[in-house]
Formats: sequence, structure tokens, C-alpha cells
Amino acid sequence: MARIPSKAAAVLAAAASTALLSAPWASASTSGTQTFVLTSRSTAANPVYQATATGPVSATGTMQATSTSSGAPLKATFPKGTFHLNEVSAGRTSGTINPSTCAAVYTDTGITYTISDGTGSYKGITGNGTANLKFTGTLPKLSNGKCNESTSATPVSGTALSVVHASGPVTLP
Repeated sequence: MARIPSKAAAVLAAAASTALLSAPWASASTSGTQTFVLTSRSTAANPVYQATATGPVSATGTMQATSTSSGAPLKATFPKGTFHLNEVSAGRTSGTINPSTCAAVYTDTGITYTISDGTGSYKGITGNGTANLKFTGTLPKLSNGKCNESTSATPVSGTALSVVHASGPVTLP
């Protein structure tokens, strides 16, 4: 067996390292289906959601709209960084109110979103998906016994619950 001179061995080792690092299986990017479950019991106009993420991003954290304006992106904050969920299109909304108990249910289904603006471990994150929101709560009653259905009505303390389920493909570079 021929002996490889040390300079040639170093060159071959460097070439092999470069080939391994550029090989498709050595890619550092991660792709997969990302799911989020957001929950809040807040009655605030811009609640902080407790967020559980599974998929390429697997962590617990919070999500909150970056402002109170309609269509403001949600900022996801997790231990390894942040990113935004930007609403692309509104979903289909529906709601019901029980006139005797004032129990209200509001749903918004088929909301589409994109993911961008990552920081920390999420720098360069891309993705999209669909989300469904369900809100339940009990509206206060007016002095005449009817439910207060005004847009300024705040649900009875302790009855509000908002849950969002979102899912779609994500790639982390």
C-alpha cells in the first residue's frame, strides 16, 4: 500500500471536509409541519396568548399582536428567539349568543398567515399556514335583562377563553 505524503493527506482531508459540509444530507435547515396552540383568558383588546409550538420550532412561549390595529402581526416570543405571524387573509367568522344565559361563542376559521422576521435561532424562518380561532365567554346583562352585545361590552370576569389552533409548513435555515 502506498503511503500518502502528509501535505497530500491534508489537502485530501480538506477536500473531503468541504464535500461533506456541502452535501445535501449535511444541510442545517429543518423543515416540517409546524403547529401552534394559543390560549388566553384575557378580556384585553390585545391579549398575550400562552403559546405551545410543536414541529421545527418546539417550545413554549407567548404571542401578542404588535399593535391594536387590525391585521397587526403576532410576535411570537420563545426562549431561542422571536418571529412574526402575519395575517394574509381573514377567515370566515360566525357567532352566537344565548339570549337567556348571554353565553357567547365566536369563531374565525380559515385564517391564512405567513411567518417571517425571525431573530435568534429563528433568523431566516419562513412558513405559512391556516388558523382557526374560537372565543367563548359570558356577556354582561343590561338592567333590562338583555345581553349587552355592544362592541364595548367586556365578558364577565373569568368566563373568557380564546383558543387558536394553527398549522402549516415551516423551514428553519
